[in-house]
Amino acid sequence: MEKPAGYDEAQSFGEFETLPAGGYKCLIKKVVCEKTQAGKEFLKIGFDIAEGEYKDFYQKKFDNDTRSPEERKWSGIWTVFTEGYNPGTTNPKFKGLITSVEASNTNFKFDFDEQKLVNKKIGLVFREEDFEGQDGQIHTSVRPFFAVSYDKAEEAKIPNPKKIADKGEAYEFETTASNNDDLPF
Repeated sequence: MEKPAGYDEAQSFGEFETLPAGGYKCLIKKVVCEKTQAGKEFLKIGFDIAEGEYKDFYQKKFDNDTRSPEERKWSGIWTVFTEGYNPGTTNPKFKGLITSVEASNTNFKFDFDEQKLVNKKIGLVFREEDFEGQDGQIHTSVRPFFAVSYDKAEEAKIPNPKKIADKGEAYEFETTASNNDDLPF
């Protein structure tokens, strides 16, 4: 066996610090407004923890990333869609984000210039979320779920985890002759 490139510099799985679910006082570092292919607008909000035991959590994680500069990514990102599920409505999480930023920053009133959100304080409440990894296993991460005012972040109720249902056996369908041959399945 040949020693893989970068083996000595690689971090062992499980050696990295994880953020527990809960409320955190955060600072918005960067905001980008983008649109999906379908034209739905969303904000990608880069943030970091501003106070407490986990202060600068994402900056430290980024600084300790041993991958090449092109491969390193900032992991403190929250994506918030501006439009609700129904056309012509506002996403309640977007409204909560804006009202929380306004409540957290003295004399700040949002005028729909997303760049004015940069360097603003915000409280973010994180929850555990299951996801299926590339290895096919279920893993858990902690992600922002909603915003609150900065001063109420640490006392916010932690939301229930988002779980993925266990994978069961595949269903077997009985195949019988049908006169619905023109159906697409």
